[in-house]
Amino acid sequence: METLEKYFKVTAQQEYEKNPQLSAADVEELLKWSNENINLYGKLIDLQIIMFLHACNYDKEYAKKVISQCYNLRAKKCTPFFTARDPAHPFNQKQLDVVNINIIPDEENQYSYIWSQLKIVDASQYFPTVASKLTFMAIELDQIEYGTKSGYRMVLDSNHFSLSHALRYSLSNARSLMTYVQEGTPFVIDKIYILNVTSGTERIYSMLKPFMSASLINKIIIKSASKTSDFIKTLPQTIVPKDYGGLAPIMKETNEILKQKLLDNRNYFLDEEKFRNGSVKDEVDTTVGEDDKDDINSFKNLSID
Repeated sequence: METLEKYFKVTAQQEYEKNPQLSAADVEELLKWSNENINLYGKLIDLQIIMFLHACNYDKEYAKKVISQCYNLRAKKCTPFFTARDPAHPFNQKQLDVVNINIIPDEENQYSYIWSQLKIVDASQYFPTVASKLTFMAIELDQIEYGTKSGYRMVLDSNHFSLSHALRYSLSNARSLMTYVQEGTPFVIDKIYILNVTSGTERIYSMLKPFMSASLINKIIIKSASKTSDFIKTLPQTIVPKDYGGLAPIMKETNEILKQKLLDNRNYFLDEEKFRNGSVKDEVDTTVGEDDKDDINSFKNLSID
């Protein structure tokens, strides 16, 4: 396999027209650099480089660091999130029945909102690493279909998210996830809204906060159950699901659409994994909470509105 070009539904020319800051010379230079320095089983294409440059605010040297980290982390510390990505795998399918994951575009402002909520509240059926993996897969599909976005805004409804759910997080996986989110993503995470905060949410935030940069912390907005409804009214109502009183389709509907889109693009995910690793792993990582003895910070630094 040489490239993944056949799967992209946008063109480099469209990206140059959308992002006048893009330099063709920079893209060519980074293509040459990446093919000489990044260990893959295929070659990156201009569109993939453009995604990184855009995410790095067109800083060429910074983009080199992010490209390196992206593929290094995917191959090593973050393998649970980037292997066994076959959308047809029963375990991946099952997790989409447990967690509602939805992408709703804000076409006017070029953001995509990713809504997430529990559908099945039984904590024993919740696998946070798999849910995170599926979220990354959804973002990836959005990128190959629509190209660069101003950013992604995560809306995490933690209603029914209990301490039992929080205890299913692996500290080592969560730490690696924070590294990837801050150092290796070919997209911009603009905001993270955590709604209907619970004791389980507090536990996870306290566990992750020591691994977050000030920049990431400043992107997180946390709303208590009593403030969530009023906060949702401040969002563009075209991206708010009808479940929350907005104008977007209900979450069950958009979740089913995403499930089908993932299946329709199964060959992309299989080929993308071969592109990075040379083969496709079949065993889904189902690691849940470890008996970590690390000191978890108390909740006193959690800023909840």
